[in-house]
Amino acid sequence: MLSFILDNVLLLTVIVLTIVALLLPAFMQRRYGPQITPQEATKLINKEHAQVIDVRKPADFKRGHVTGAVNLPSDQIQNNLNRLDRARPVILMDNMGSASRTAAKLLRGVGFSEVYVLEGGIVSWTKENLPLE
Repeated sequence: MLSFILDNVLLLTVIVLTIVALLLPAFMQRRYGPQITPQEATKLINKEHAQVIDVRKPADFKRGHVTGAVNLPSDQIQNNLNRLDRARPVILMDNMGSASRTAAKLLRGVGFSEVYVLEGGIVSWTKENLPLE
């Protein structure tokens, strides 16, 4: 058995890395909730009146943001929960999606049931040629 492992270290490494790569998205979704594409976000906004929360810094928000988005920087969300409607879906966005994950975990922890992270953040939104104001 030890001989097999030593002879096939590269193969076993590839197998382990493949398993990790396959399980990582499921782990991330379970921990931070679902990520949605810009197209899915527009459907939620238009059909279910989702609230768009931009967790970037105010200066970044002023450079361009999704129409109707509210700017609540990630370090201020906890102090502004009363500004959010728990009955409506929440879409969190930032530049690339990483800061939104932390905010999503916080919102789920305090009882928000429908919390989504915009996959790729504002960068993916603009790549899809969707409007900003």
